[in-house]
Amino acid sequence: MKICFVGVGNIAQAIIDGLLKSGVSAQNITCIERNPDKAELLGKKNLKIIAFEDLANKDFDLIVLAVKPKDALDAETKILKLCPKAEILSVVAGITLDRYSNPNAVIRSMPNTASSFGKGLTALYALNQESNAFEAAQNLFSKVGHVLIMANEDEMHRFTSIIGSGQAFLFQVLNIYLKEFEKISTANPVSPKEAFKDFVSSLGDLFTQDSDFESLINKIKSPGGTTQAGLESLEKNDLDEIFKDAFNAATNRSKEISKEQ
Repeated sequence: MKICFVGVGNIAQAIIDGLLKSGVSAQNITCIERNPDKAELLGKKNLKIIAFEDLANKDFDLIVLAVKPKDALDAETKILKLCPKAEILSVVAGITLDRYSNPNAVIRSMPNTASSFGKGLTALYALNQESNAFEAAQNLFSKVGHVLIMANEDEMHRFTSIIGSGQAFLFQVLNIYLKEFEKISTANPVSPKEAFKDFVSSLGDLFTQDSDFESLINKIKSPGGTTQAGLESLEKNDLDEIFKDAFNAATNRSKEISKEQ
């Protein structure tokens, strides 16, 4: 499968890294990137770099639209002008299919940066989910993690907030953990960040062994203990509502973005 990335921001780079680690040949990945510094780094990975106009002379199974939301509609129009039969896979957040000049030529996706490690979780939606292009998109993202097919396009907004933006929310929480951990005075020369890496990694290991969060919590807390006191404080301060508000804010922003273009 030959793929061309139009724009290579953070998400596109994560997908590319995941594809390369999965065994996809760099020769099958082409990039269009105007930033010379980024283009140089991509070239060091043996990826092909072409000018936008050269799309007309190439034949790709999928053209991945990975530009900023404000540039997405214009880029899609230019792609189809150069390649009328192009199959476009959009990783642009918030832009609904009806905003594009040819909705039938575009597949919407919402991957996350975990794709870089082959542990991505990607939402996928298209008007025609029986097409060869949609199958190719599923195949692409299955190489970098899990794929969830959305029953309707509205679900993309919610997925964006929980999985796409949600990673950053968890990183924010872990950053608070790390800052508190760094305040602890120790006689050991061990770097707090290095030790914290194992702590974060262990959370995934524990979830792999037991995917029931209530069970995991109960294995740590004891009645009247320190953990119980902390959990009660979190409940008192409505931690659930804080996260739900964050998800709702991200969902609403995704909807706003879809109307701004």
